[in-house]
Amino acid sequence: MSTQGLSDKEIDYRMALRSAARNYNKSLLLSAIIAVVGLVVLSLTVSLDAGILFCVGLGLGVLNSQLVQRSLVRAVTEGRADRKAISFGVLRRLSLITALAVGIALLYRPDGLLVFVGLMIFQMLSLATVLGGLARQIRRT
Repeated sequence: MSTQGLSDKEIDYRMALRSAARNYNKSLLLSAIIAVVGLVVLSLTVSLDAGILFCVGLGLGVLNSQLVQRSLVRAVTEGRADRKAISFGVLRRLSLITALAVGIALLYRPDGLLVFVGLMIFQMLSLATVLGGLARQIRRT
């Protein structure tokens, strides 16, 4: 990466974006591993449906994360950092994901609650990878 002609702030932004992309890819890989392990374990101990519903929850977490990425890229590239519009987009996206999760949970009771377990695990995994990357950057400075 050539840094000639770039300010320190622009270099910091690029490094932060690369770090975020690495962390995002790491959380996707880890969630795929957790999905396979969860599917096998739940299929053997509870039922195949339970394993699939757990994976659906992880999938909804991935979908939400991808929608976040897309909306942030769109906001940055279009130059519109309107907090109200971004907040409304977050509310709309979370409402959609929540409605899907509740619908699935109600449709496939009682195992349907595993959709929320999958969502929770993906969110915790994403948070852990981001905080781990942030902690490493803070230690370097």
